[in-house]
Amino acid sequence: MKNTEMKVGILNYGAGNFGSVRRAIEALKIDPIEVSDANALKHVERLIFPGVGSAQQAMAELKRRDLVEALQGFAHSGRPLLGICVGMQVLGEWSEEGDTVCLGLLPFKVEKFQCDDPIPHMGWNSVAWSREHPSQEAATVSIAADANFYFVHSYAAFVEKDEKKSSHILGVSSYGGQDFCALVASKNIWGAQCHIEKSGRIGLRLIENFLCWEDV
Repeated sequence: MKNTEMKVGILNYGAGNFGSVRRAIEALKIDPIEVSDANALKHVERLIFPGVGSAQQAMAELKRRDLVEALQGFAHSGRPLLGICVGMQVLGEWSEEGDTVCLGLLPFKVEKFQCDDPIPHMGWNSVAWSREHPSQEAATVSIAADANFYFVHSYAAFVEKDEKKSSHILGVSSYGGQDFCALVASKNIWGAQCHIEKSGRIGLRLIENFLCWEDV
């Protein structure tokens, strides 16, 4: 990492993968800041938004902690924000899971898989980048265009044919014959449906690329 003193926050609102994300950041020689309320959010330069469980539960907890407007303000300030799994899903507009209104930071909706394959979609799956983006690049190693990441989810933001509604799509994966957004990005807001914190060296590389990114 170029700057081990950067103030990297990890949102802690009771999501189960907070610890694994923290360990991933610590592996990059950075001591992350735990963010559990709006006041703590003021003191970080970048934020990682983890998530396990349901979008409905996540949004309910964010509201309980008065974090909804704070997170929207953080994103609109231009500071980098990375959502992981459910953390990515609630960056969108709406989730079918509990008919939940989300943060509205990215133009997608989340729906349940409709397929004959087992749900949840669990395990390693390839991700194909749909466009070039700094998330692929680092100073020494670039992420392959068909890299494999680890997934556990029953809901997803499915790929739409309308180009105006797909400009945020960065990487696509497929399960049960349905193409879905595995990676998304729009300016300072990044999202990963896959659990990059559990995806080994390739996932750690993507996190490092997020932390190194300076075009904000």
